[in-house]
Amino acid sequence: MRETLTTALDLMFGHEGGYVNNPKDPGGATKYGITHRTLAAHRGVASVTPAQVRALSKEEAIEIYRRSYWVQSGGDLLPVGIDFMAFDYGVNSGPAQAVKSLQRVVGVTADGIVGGQTVAAVKAFKGDLIAAYAAERLRFMKTLKTWPTFGRGWQKRVISVEAQARGLHQGVVLVDDAPSAPAKANPKDQSLMEIFKKPEAWASIGGLLSGLGGMASGSGPMQWALAIIMIGAFATGVYFLIKRMQDQAA
Repeated sequence: MRETLTTALDLMFGHEGGYVNNPKDPGGATKYGITHRTLAAHRGVASVTPAQVRALSKEEAIEIYRRSYWVQSGGDLLPVGIDFMAFDYGVNSGPAQAVKSLQRVVGVTADGIVGGQTVAAVKAFKGDLIAAYAAERLRFMKTLKTWPTFGRGWQKRVISVEAQARGLHQGVVLVDDAPSAPAKANPKDQSLMEIFKKPEAWASIGGLLSGLGGMASGSGPMQWALAIIMIGAFATGVYFLIKRMQDQAA
């Protein structure tokens, strides 16, 4: 992963702060921006208590963000500055929503997947993409029913993230230590680990694995060649399965 992830995490933690459990926040018990649902999914359990959320270590939170948010938000592909904006947006509203908003701004199909077309459109964008992306994020937040309660903090966060993204683009890190909006800006917050809890995901993946096992059961060179091809197909199939389910949840 990019070295910029470390900086992005430091800046994002400045916005998320510590433990909160606001009854008006659909995310429920949350710490470092990790909701109780995301934490339970990461640990492979049905649920966790508010006390377990409170005890979440920063190290575990970082691991969750590395595995389930950074790559899904395009962190390793997007230009410096935009990568942080997409990541922070993804933490607050879900990676699929963050990517879709960026795709709408640059004029490509909003499928929630950062690929070659999206990256090319981002690089070719004429105008101030940082400002346009920040404005689109704010527009989305204003459509949420929780905007009257948390909108002021969210707006402060978007303004701060925009300034930090400009700093990163210029090689300067602007730190904001005051949490601005700990509440989730998307009640449907879906991490990668949560998606794997769904039976339909495991059913499809199981079918792929069965096919791969049968193909590799032989010992000749042809079987090995086909097995390698199947591994690539398996990885691609899982990737697009997850992305499709993220889109449906967003």
